[in-house]
Amino acid sequence: FPLDEAEQKLISAFDEARLERMFSRWMERAHLKERETILRPAINAFQNSEPVTVIKIILSEIEGVMSDAYFQVHGERPYRSKKLPDFMIEQAELRAGGKDTLFFPVEFGKYLKDYTYADFKRDDVGKAGSRHAVSHGRVASSQYTMARALQALLTLDQLAFYM
Repeated sequence: FPLDEAEQKLISAFDEARLERMFSRWMERAHLKERETILRPAINAFQNSEPVTVIKIILSEIEGVMSDAYFQVHGERPYRSKKLPDFMIEQAELRAGGKDTLFFPVEFGKYLKDYTYADFKRDDVGKAGSRHAVSHGRVASSQYTMARALQALLTLDQLAFYM
């Protein structure tokens, strides 16, 4: 499907006022508030159409945010970071009041596992939505788009909602 026009319309809807509302919601969460000086540049970069900066910042912070939420609930850090998506799915289901609600906690969990936390081998070339591929520098520059930058922001926003 030709999505360019629809993507542009959606990206345009995230103007300064909307981004500031989202950022303000984030700052209400302790796990995000302590990262204010890290996350603010990502918001500014989105406003300046700098998707590389947005993606690199947001995807590198997602694991820390989830780890902090895990620590708050369990009093310890997870031994393996692969536990974090499952933990966030549990948190999402608690917040949503079940698995099968209009908050789509199961679907969000699948997205986290299959996209943001997708398995990655160092010799793979990945997509700019996979934190592993981005962190290992294995993403083609053409993959760093404003649409993917918005996906990263909205993934963090959804995590903030479920925490």
